[in-house]
Amino acid sequence: MTVKIDPQTAELAKTSFIHDPRAGDKSKVMLTKALGSRVWDETGREYLDFTAQAWSNNLGANDPRVVEAAIAQLREITHARPNFNTPVLLELTALLRSISPGDLNRIGYCLHGSSAVEMAMKLALKNRPSAKHILVLQDAYHGRSVTTMAASWPHPKDPFHAISPTFHRVPHPDAYRPRLGMSIEQEVELCLSLMEDTITKGVDGGVAAIMVEPIMGNGGHIVHPKSYHQGLRDICDRHGILLIWDEIQSGFGRTGEMFAADYYGIQPDIMTFGKGVGGGFPLAGIFASDKLDEFESGEDQLTFGHFPVAMAAAVACVKAIIEDDLCANARRLGDFATQRLGEMSERRKLIGDVRGPALFVSCELVKDRTTKEPATKAASEVYRRGVERGVLYGESRYLGLGNLIKIKPPLDCTQQDMAHALDVFDEILGELEAENIA
Repeated sequence: MTVKIDPQTAELAKTSFIHDPRAGDKSKVMLTKALGSRVWDETGREYLDFTAQAWSNNLGANDPRVVEAAIAQLREITHARPNFNTPVLLELTALLRSISPGDLNRIGYCLHGSSAVEMAMKLALKNRPSAKHILVLQDAYHGRSVTTMAASWPHPKDPFHAISPTFHRVPHPDAYRPRLGMSIEQEVELCLSLMEDTITKGVDGGVAAIMVEPIMGNGGHIVHPKSYHQGLRDICDRHGILLIWDEIQSGFGRTGEMFAADYYGIQPDIMTFGKGVGGGFPLAGIFASDKLDEFESGEDQLTFGHFPVAMAAAVACVKAIIEDDLCANARRLGDFATQRLGEMSERRKLIGDVRGPALFVSCELVKDRTTKEPATKAASEVYRRGVERGVLYGESRYLGLGNLIKIKPPLDCTQQDMAHALDVFDEILGELEAENIA
């Protein structure tokens, strides 16, 4: 279906954006329709969407079950203050509690991942009132509010530093770029030691929480070994510190398990969720241990934190992920993709590393496999040429700093679509190598 847009109106709108439309405008696509792993632009052109719209459509876009649930809820009640209950609030809470890891039975809601991360930090500080520090990792990404930007890898042009809270960024292991030629287990031991030194010697006052992404997202899709996460858990237990897992990107099947906590077998004290839970509708929040004190009145309430329409969509989405066994499909498809990419890396020198698990798939592009210098220009070209060929790939970081290509479609993507996206990727890498673009 072609959508006609008045050129004058479109141009006026573009000049009215408070977000600079030039930023990231590499073949910007106007989306008018989405279904499953596909989106369409205003001319009716079809694209394979291997970004799942910022990894949010874990269940394919516009799944009829989600759409019908949202429409049915629209006819009942669309908004309720957080001090009221609704049937869908109770239904969703019971459903999430049935799949939450361990004793993470307390649930709080908001509409965006950044707010969920802030909620998690607030709850940690409330439960450790004598402590004032939260430790994060050097390549962390936790959001774009003032607080969560400060907790993330340093924004290169940060104009908000004057009002940003202070976080202590601690080194972490990186299997692809180990320090001083160390093995990954040696580096795990080093980084755990540095974390403990930071707790005991590097801060004034106690540490309330250590906050990590189990698999780092925007900071470079760095996959930490289980030994590192177990070590952090042990450190937190020894020092009476809370462990926060930010599962905004990794939750609801992306790792081949419902949560990365299930994938690793590690029990955090607080865990954020978002993105994939709402079936395309805005919803986020936290799981918290039964052992923690809850918020008192007024400490964490958002006007639209209880959004019945998004909650109805989430109920349908989570049930579909379970009923369709999409965790298993994510594992099968991820194995297929990483095997193909591994074979591709034998021919394509731009591929430095291939990462999983499941549909948390990515490739790090490098100019040279020995020096591992990031190939940022090549990554931008993969995105641009992918758009031209009808495949949307993801990138890491922003402002042109990333060299990672993310291949993360909805969990119900087919092997045929995955094979096509990988064929196009292979073709583009061949062109870039022939043109000496890195």
